[in-house]
Amino acid sequence: MTENEEIGTVISTPEGPSPSSLDFVVYSGTLHRGMFIELDYKEGTLVALVTDVVKTNRYFERVESVKEFESSGTKLFEQFPTHEWEFLLAKTKPLGIYNKGMIKRSSFPPSPGTKVRVATKEILEKFLGLDLEKGLMLGNIEHHDVSVKLNLSRLFQKHLAILAMSGAGKSYAISVLLEELLERKKEDGRLAVLLMDAHGEYRNFAEPVKGSEFKDFSSKTKFVKASEISIGVSKLSAGSIAAMVPSMSGPQKRDLDKVFMRLRSEMKDGLGPFDFNAIKSEIMKDSEIKEATKQALIGWIVSLEQLNLFGKTDNPSINDLVRPGELTIIDLSDVVDLKKKQIIVSYFARKLFNERRNKRISPFTMVVEEAHQFCPEGASREAAISRSIIETIAREGRKFGASICLISQRPINLSTTALSQCNTHLILRVTNPYDLKHIGETSEGLDSRSTDMITSLRTGEALMVGEAVNYPVFFKVRKRLSQPSMHEKTLEEASVEFEEVKEASQKDIEDLL
Repeated sequence: MTENEEIGTVISTPEGPSPSSLDFVVYSGTLHRGMFIELDYKEGTLVALVTDVVKTNRYFERVESVKEFESSGTKLFEQFPTHEWEFLLAKTKPLGIYNKGMIKRSSFPPSPGTKVRVATKEILEKFLGLDLEKGLMLGNIEHHDVSVKLNLSRLFQKHLAILAMSGAGKSYAISVLLEELLERKKEDGRLAVLLMDAHGEYRNFAEPVKGSEFKDFSSKTKFVKASEISIGVSKLSAGSIAAMVPSMSGPQKRDLDKVFMRLRSEMKDGLGPFDFNAIKSEIMKDSEIKEATKQALIGWIVSLEQLNLFGKTDNPSINDLVRPGELTIIDLSDVVDLKKKQIIVSYFARKLFNERRNKRISPFTMVVEEAHQFCPEGASREAAISRSIIETIAREGRKFGASICLISQRPINLSTTALSQCNTHLILRVTNPYDLKHIGETSEGLDSRSTDMITSLRTGEALMVGEAVNYPVFFKVRKRLSQPSMHEKTLEEASVEFEEVKEASQKDIEDLL
């Protein structure tokens, strides 16, 4: 099937054609769900999305007749010309009218009998709002020779959410997106990228490539393990401590603020950075703080100390993490304690947002894997330490060049406030009905027919909807350039490795004995 090929004719049904739906009979070529068609319209060219394809045959409509013939040993096709009555019917959703570069909504139905064509590449590229010159190349629209190249600002400025069930190709699609950001030229505008990697899936970007099969991104990637992170206590404030301890009251926060002010004054006098021990000591000797408040503050400080996350200085520094056109991966895979992971995400998110708001760092996007862990819907403040700052960036970040990309396989558990502020959604296969309902309620421009198509997406197929495109686009994610993760093991490999290690350990013990 070639573009602009005449493939069918609009038919009349009890429901249409109407401005919101039209059906046509297919008499040439092969048609697939998700394809775009076009037809002549009085105001230009009407473009529509194929939402379903149905085969029909009147000889097989009456159940009792089919049963009677088949049970008698006589086949219908042997007695009647059934093949002559088989038709392919396509159901479509009109999207809009294209005319000399202008796009407007369809408000009047086309006439039955109008000829239908496969949409041309030229019209699709303009109609969908693709950026052919500087866009991020994520894949191709299947059955059309059209590259999905998306404008960086439209994709990231009003934030992005990537939603998919496990095994749908989410990590692969994210890798392709990261490649495009790292490949970008300076003159085209580059973002700094900070990735919160919950499971260590992206460390391959920081590893040198052996051979020429894959592209090497290690020179543009910094890899930081959570165990290497140190948050400088002297860089914190009473407010940032209170954000980590949401149950802290206003009066307690004010007392702690006075302690910080005194310690900062001493630091300016040449005593150097301070740590939690200095804070505890200052609290205990402050006669104006009530005893109950002292005990509460000391208890919270001790609980934070036990996370082994704080020191006198920051490591790494925020300026080392955020550089245009480069990627920093914070590997959280070895951290079991959810509170510790949330504090890490919260700290870096606040630091990045404040620094960018004051224009001390470049525009950035912060990519958060397993976002429902860090920005959960309905959880208490104590169980959602990082939610507040993520929602703040989602609400206000676009004004300052601070972007956030939320990735989740359980969107129903992700903060509605944050998700609804992500004006572009990249959706791969999702089958959970509760997640689908949640996606439908938070994704602009996504109707029930497109939502139904999400369940049947194959691995690596995706739907882009929202600010980045004029209309929803189903496409196939392109082949990745980066090497796949060398650390991910199959169940068989993990089992073999465990037994080999256990046997070697047992042998060492026997040799010692």
